Amino acid sequence: MSDTPTPTGTKRVLVIGSTGYLGQYVALSFADAGYHVAALQRPGGRPVDPRFTAVPGDLTDPASLHSASKGFDLVVHAGRIEGPLEREGVEAILASGTRLIHTSGGDVLGPGETFEDTVPQPPDCVAWRGPVEHAVRQGGGILVRPGLIYGNNGGVVPDQLLPVTVKLGAGLYFERRGIRWPAVHVADLAELYLLVAEKAQPGTAWNGVAETILVDELAAATGNGKSVCWPSTDNPPEEIADIVELYVMDHTVSSERTRRQMGWVPKHLNAIEYLREECTKALQAPS
Repeated sequence: MSDTPTPTGTKRVLVIGSTGYLGQYVALSFADAGYHVAALQRPGGRPVDPRFTAVPGDLTDPASLHSASKGFDLVVHAGRIEGPLEREGVEAILASGTRLIHTSGGDVLGPGETFEDTVPQPPDCVAWRGPVEHAVRQGGGILVRPGLIYGNNGGVVPDQLLPVTVKLGAGLYFERRGIRWPAVHVADLAELYLLVAEKAQPGTAWNGVAETILVDELAAATGNGKSVCWPSTDNPPEEIADIVELYVMDHTVSSERTRRQMGWVPKHLNAIEYLREECTKALQAPS
């Protein structure tokens, strides 16, 4: 834990999930903006970045989140936990009296064309997000809903999609071409959290989406130009079994209000080309 005192007037933010893919970028974004950044440290977990103050706590222990959150100006929750424990953790943080920005996902809004004020209709695989969003907004917290997060060799693409590509020898999509997903580069998304912290009102939701991509084009990008269509969602590869429902959920998520009111200007706007280059390099790398 750092013993460096916090300069007078410096805002103090606790980042949950700072050792994870998104959380590390969020923490650095706040640090670069002059915030004093602390990071939740799970017992036995990976050490937090030494530039940040370590604060003990555990996502599976809501009482510890309540204690960890006290005394901060802001908590940014970029950790990953699913089910009722996520809602209980959110409620514990809000009960501490500290302002909360919580990470949800664009998929919570359901199929079709959706917006910041769309009433969530989450598919079964992310059903827990509906009650979590309700708890956040009712408690005066703020939501950020990312699309597919990509960039810098992290996220769902290398963790889940690329292993399927290696197994099949081609990228995979389901049932038909033309299914749409929202997407955002991790660096652009991290900048949005900072803007939301500075501008957003309690109880609001903001969509972290830079562009819309086609799942079949994403499959070809991960497969170095090769893709295969799985005729149904029955018996999918185990690596993506938990998200296969999303593969056939055609949805677009507007971020027009987010960009206009937060002043957010994403810089990465060609996810397919970016991922094609990144995946090609990964597939060509020595195993």
